[in-house]
Amino acid sequence: MGEADDMELMYSLIGYPNETEWIEFKTGNNEPNHIGRDISALANSAAYLGRTRAYKLWGVSDDTHTLTGTSFNPYQAKGKGNQDLLIWLRTFLSNHASYEFRLIQHNDLSFVVLEIEPAAGKPVYFDNVAYIREGSSTTRLIAGSAKESKLWMRLQSSDFESKVAERDVTAEEVVEKLDIDTYFSLLDMRVPGNIESILHSLTEQELIAQQDNGRFSILNLGALLIARRLSSFSNLRKRVLRVVSYNGKNLLDIASDVSFDQGYALAIPAAERHIVSLLPSSEYMDGAFRRIRIAYPKRAIRELLSNMLIHQDLSDGTSSPVVSLFQNRIEFSNPGATLIPVARMLNAQPKSRNASLARQLRQMHLCEEQGSGWDIVVAACEQAHMAAPRVESDEQLGTRVTLFAENAYERMRKAERKDAVYWHSCLMFAQGESMGNQSLRERFGLDGSRKNLVAISRLIKECCDEGLIKEEDEDAGDRYRRYIPAWA
Repeated sequence: MGEADDMELMYSLIGYPNETEWIEFKTGNNEPNHIGRDISALANSAAYLGRTRAYKLWGVSDDTHTLTGTSFNPYQAKGKGNQDLLIWLRTFLSNHASYEFRLIQHNDLSFVVLEIEPAAGKPVYFDNVAYIREGSSTTRLIAGSAKESKLWMRLQSSDFESKVAERDVTAEEVVEKLDIDTYFSLLDMRVPGNIESILHSLTEQELIAQQDNGRFSILNLGALLIARRLSSFSNLRKRVLRVVSYNGKNLLDIASDVSFDQGYALAIPAAERHIVSLLPSSEYMDGAFRRIRIAYPKRAIRELLSNMLIHQDLSDGTSSPVVSLFQNRIEFSNPGATLIPVARMLNAQPKSRNASLARQLRQMHLCEEQGSGWDIVVAACEQAHMAAPRVESDEQLGTRVTLFAENAYERMRKAERKDAVYWHSCLMFAQGESMGNQSLRERFGLDGSRKNLVAISRLIKECCDEGLIKEEDEDAGDRYRRYIPAWA
């Protein structure tokens, strides 16, 4: 930030009639303990009030807001024990405290701006004590107080999507970095006629935020959704979607590795087209029309692609969302374990790790309504008489969903058949129905021959014995027996 921008920020802040819980003005008072307590208090107050920044300014009168200048220089000042102030502050402040001192020279006067980020995850402490602002005063944050409870609640409800991906961006740079045309097109809206209206709309949707100095911050949600180049945001480089294709059934022979370095509203359609282009396909006649059938249901691919991005742990900086295509399967992998037990994914109350991202993608018709995604994947596999999708989830390894290549009942392993029975019972239960021998035969694409009737009855009994499903009515006769998930 240059001198002009810094002075614009200062003029913006001194325009407030009084000191607030997130601004403090000083002409002197360079005592190290006071500075440390103020950093703690301002960081916690910013989080409490939902501010993107808090500030302490030296060289401004706290009553008249006159620009008086200051002799304070944080880079030359000392803490207790004659230690450099900046090192001393780091020693006594919480590790997650984030702040920056800036020196400003203007009209032969010196000023200092201390810009402080809001506390994240937990309060900021100074010398093991948490402080907060009460009006224009710095006070201890009293343990057990209503204010402490509210602060913790707001700290725990803060999410990755609302944090800043890049700050100090001009209006013109917002339009350069974000694909505005695609955003409004996917929402079936006309692009506003001027940049002010565009920025107002993006701010309303919390894709960007206006800063106190008149510039803008692009929030993580805005970058994740419509960035022209996602990797240009340093904290989002691991969020770039990759599609890796292999020549065989293992990781030994990579055929291609393509990254979709855009926001997800742009990446999902592009990645879906790329995946489909790599899949085996065959022609079939639909009446007088020649159609193309690919090896996997397109609807399941789209839904799993969206879900892996929506439900990933965005704070995980070690791994990326990846789609892996093998000769016999597709794997959709993302960082972060599922928020609900795997066995209840089809019928449990839906939970979303990234609710704002999910909401935006639903509005753009890039994913289904919350809670219906897994139903669609299971139903698509059933309609194609494929093996059921497999889900593996681990806190360390993340989540992986596997779609298996078209696999007739005769070629399915016993475990795959039992998985299919379980998910079929869950799908029927979600639809207000129950599973029977006939519905299960239809799910596997089997006719009503005596051999298939017996085979499916035996499979159902094995699933009952293993506790996957149970009889809906134990008093029903053999011909009318229906089955539901064991947990129902």
